[in-house]
Amino acid sequence: MTNLKAPLYSLLRPLTFDEVAGQSKVVKLLKSFLEQGYLPSMIFFGPPGSGKTTIARIAANLFEAKLYRFSAVKESITDVKKIVYNDSRSILTGRQIVFVDEVHRFNKAQQDAFLPMIEDEGVIFIGATTENPSFYINNALLSRARAVKFYPLSKEESIAVIRKGSDALSVKIEDDLLEVIATESSGDLRVALSILESAFYISDRKTITTADVYEFLENPAKYDRKSDYHYRIISAFIKSLRGSDPDAALYYLVKMMDSGEDPLFILRRMIIFASEDIGNADPKALQLAVSALQGFQAVGMPEGRIIMGHIVTYLATAPKSNASYEALNKATQFYNENKELEVPAHLVNDTSKDPTERKGGYLYPHDFVDHWVEQRYFPGNDAPPVFYDLSGSAYEAKLKAYREKVMKKGSKDQSE
Repeated sequence: MTNLKAPLYSLLRPLTFDEVAGQSKVVKLLKSFLEQGYLPSMIFFGPPGSGKTTIARIAANLFEAKLYRFSAVKESITDVKKIVYNDSRSILTGRQIVFVDEVHRFNKAQQDAFLPMIEDEGVIFIGATTENPSFYINNALLSRARAVKFYPLSKEESIAVIRKGSDALSVKIEDDLLEVIATESSGDLRVALSILESAFYISDRKTITTADVYEFLENPAKYDRKSDYHYRIISAFIKSLRGSDPDAALYYLVKMMDSGEDPLFILRRMIIFASEDIGNADPKALQLAVSALQGFQAVGMPEGRIIMGHIVTYLATAPKSNASYEALNKATQFYNENKELEVPAHLVNDTSKDPTERKGGYLYPHDFVDHWVEQRYFPGNDAPPVFYDLSGSAYEAKLKAYREKVMKKGSKDQSE
């Protein structure tokens, strides 16, 4: 029977850069610093369980520096000063690295206390945060500490580490369960190995079963491979947006978030929806949907929920038109049936070197009233087809009216 003397995550903590899962860019950067005998102050920012503390430990060891570990949740600035400054006066103290986890918990005035440590005492400061440092770290500290971004581990990287954990426990587990744990943990190795370890202790210590793992999942139904849950709910969500029902759309949004759906997947679907189902009825919809994705990436969860609710209500209540989407489909079908139509001669660039190619006679629309002149643009000689049938919905109705007015006026002026 395997009994661990420490949490599985601690037992598997890498001791060298080569053992670190993921974070290849971070490791490469720190290796290049250390090869030059140099280590700057830094802000490590990225999701939990991605290796920020581990990499700080390895770097301190290779730099032969004394590492002081603090947590902004547990210690005060006074505690940090007392320990660091007292040790700095000792003739036995060499290089010092102050590592502060959750540094964003200190307010910006408290963060100022690290400035004299860096400048006067020569202390190397490494702050770790799950938040965007631009919003939570004061400018004075950011100007003295290089921001280093950590990324969530991929599913494959997580699975490799979880498999090491099962080997350490000397227990069998099916590959599909490794994938379930990796998906549930969303790149957080502490969570992944905690699930594995907990499942191990309720198993028979020989084989971890599906029931053992599912006991520690927040949403077991999410991993039912025979269920069409994922597709059914996202479909209902999009149809609610299309049907201009913000209340139903919000319900499905909350349901998807509660079930562990990837928020970025939902936001990407809303960007597509803004173009496909709203289009030129409200051109701002696409801009706002893209901004919502960027905004979510900037602030993360839980505040990102506010941004998602905002864009859901906007898209649901915005005017709708799929005319642009249908125009693209019609154009695609027409092109597939007519791929060799010839460009009109007056649209051929005058600088063309082909002596056999007819060219010239192009009318520059900006030289005419309302910046429009009647001339053929569509390739071929047959009557041009109409792909884009502007609807009478909201802003697209204005575009339609403007287009008809200008073309009618332009044709009349040219006939005179």
